[in-house]
Amino acid sequence: MQTKLQWDQRVLEPIFKELYSLETKDKKDYIPLMYNVSNSTKDRESYEGIGAEGLMEEWSRSNNQVYYEDIDELWQKSIRNRKYSDGRMIERDFIDDLQLTQIKTRIMGLADAVYKTQQLQAVEFLNNAFVPQGANFRGRVEAFLGPDGKPLCAADHPYSPKNETDVQSNLGDKPLTLDAWDETAVAMQEWKDDKGNPLAVIPDTLIVSPYNARAAFKIAGLPDAELPKYEPGSNHFDANMYMGNIKVIVNPFILPSQRKNWFAADSARMKRFNQWQWRRKPENGSVTDFDTEVTKFKVVGRWGYGFTNYSFIYGHNVQD
Repeated sequence: MQTKLQWDQRVLEPIFKELYSLETKDKKDYIPLMYNVSNSTKDRESYEGIGAEGLMEEWSRSNNQVYYEDIDELWQKSIRNRKYSDGRMIERDFIDDLQLTQIKTRIMGLADAVYKTQQLQAVEFLNNAFVPQGANFRGRVEAFLGPDGKPLCAADHPYSPKNETDVQSNLGDKPLTLDAWDETAVAMQEWKDDKGNPLAVIPDTLIVSPYNARAAFKIAGLPDAELPKYEPGSNHFDANMYMGNIKVIVNPFILPSQRKNWFAADSARMKRFNQWQWRRKPENGSVTDFDTEVTKFKVVGRWGYGFTNYSFIYGHNVQD
């Protein structure tokens, strides 16, 4: 870099791109752990809410022919792809004087900003799980209601647009313990679909901030560790039925103000109902200004994200 660095667009851009790439390659991406990640081809994507498929019918009770179930429509969700950008300016003097640390710091700082932007966006559904509106990744207030008009975690989710009388809850307020997980898992498995049949939810994922990491791994066990499978705190060597069967996601981007909160999730349903769509993945590039002798390195992208149904998660809003 010292021998090749010069004020030439053809030289600078590959170096900037390499510095950017080096900063991003080893950062942990939490988005694929919590979202169905797909590519988008439009300004916005619409997700149709489809009701329960029902159950099979006995042949003799369907007039000895195939029984076709009526499927109701649920709420529709539209997710718009927004455009985001960030950039850094590097003066020619930095290049001429080989101020390599300054150059590296600015480019790698840009890469870090892009990474943190996406990770903070990815936990907005957790940071605002209990409120109708709250702060987004920039601290600006936005609405975070789900398609059914309720926060992601609420005590009164209606069964369907046609049946708003019957409701069910995915909201709790208990600190994370084995008993609390047990109670939550049972509650999720008792959820019903819009036809009143079991929803068949399988809570297999525990999402926490670093504050609750220790409690979470006491319940779930450490990955790939050969440990006695006893209940945490048990003096009777009671078997922990959950150890080895629960995946823990410790997400450091959950806000400190939400650090005691925790979430039980069905990973398969989470990938079905939590959407992250790429319209244009972040692209970087540079341009040199003739008059100011400043080279500009930018990152621009378009994407959208959001949940289309609450029934993949149960959240506990734990107050001090």
